[in-house]
Amino acid sequence: MATQLEERVSRLEGAYEHLATKADLARLGGEVGGVLYQMERRIVRWMVAAAVISVPTAAGIATVLNRLLNAS
Repeated sequence: MATQLEERVSRLEGAYEHLATKADLARLGGEVGGVLYQMERRIVRWMVAAAVISVPTAAGIATVLNRLLNAS
């Protein structure tokens, strides 16, 4: 009976070697947090650039369409 229990425990311990520990998760969490912060900054920059570019573009298109439609 004792050997069966030891075999079962050793099989379970072997099966869980690939799982992360709390220390592994804490270290990885810091790395992921840094990467997410950088990605957030890049996304905000792109969104601001898109807004800055789209407003004058829309105004230019509206002006051209207004002149074309009123020229007739």
